[in-house]
Amino acid sequence: MRRFLPLVALCIAAVACGGSAPANLSARALRGNGIVNGDPTGSAYGNVGAVMFDFAGDGLDADDWFCTGSLISPTVFLTAAHCLEFLPADAQVYVTFSPSAAQGVATAIAATAFHFDPLYGHDSADPHDIGVVLLPAKKTRGITPFKLPAAGYLDQAAAQNGLKDQKFLNVGYGGDATRTGQPTISYDGVRKVSVSTYMALEKNWLWLSMNSSTGDGGDCYGDSGGPKLLASKPDTVLALVVTGDANCRATTKDYRVDSPSARAFLAGYVALP
Repeated sequence: MRRFLPLVALCIAAVACGGSAPANLSARALRGNGIVNGDPTGSAYGNVGAVMFDFAGDGLDADDWFCTGSLISPTVFLTAAHCLEFLPADAQVYVTFSPSAAQGVATAIAATAFHFDPLYGHDSADPHDIGVVLLPAKKTRGITPFKLPAAGYLDQAAAQNGLKDQKFLNVGYGGDATRTGQPTISYDGVRKVSVSTYMALEKNWLWLSMNSSTGDGGDCYGDSGGPKLLASKPDTVLALVVTGDANCRATTKDYRVDSPSARAFLAGYVALP
């Protein structure tokens, strides 16, 4: 995200030179706020989880979650590259699928590895902001993975005017941000869902409205890597939370997973439709 990315950039050099995250880097600083104008999911969307890392080196705790993602196979958890690229290569990443990240610490799943698109940050025309966290299959039993769309799914829908006024679901962890006046944030670490309206489609991007005057909600920094789902097709991840306006009040700009570059990366980890 626009405020998230500079924070991470400042930390890259320090992380790359050592085996642990720098002392001034915290999950709270990274994640910022989250789902805007949303409602707790409860047990629904149990295939959406929170990414965790022991930033302080004192054991995983309730404040160590910082990004969102979604299960797309029994062993593959999809998230954004910028949620992973600043971590040490040997970092122990965790994922919790609990409705409350804070309460999910005890059952957080230790990842076996994580990877992100090597072209991330090296292509001005395409963000390549996509990554995966690999999990033991036996630890995700009982969780139904999301599906992925066919190549160009959104292009085909747009060509038939099938996206106009469509509602999309935003699912993620994070705090609530005020919609007017000076932005303030409250945190509870609870997975929430909100609704946004389709705005536009570009080669690599899905644009959605967060206009609260029309009832729209949206997402913000802690929802990075979270899924974008058509309300009429909630079993399929169509895009990932990547960026948006600075105050999280107008638009959300999401990285499409049906694009050639996203599919080229994902093909190394899952079977694609």
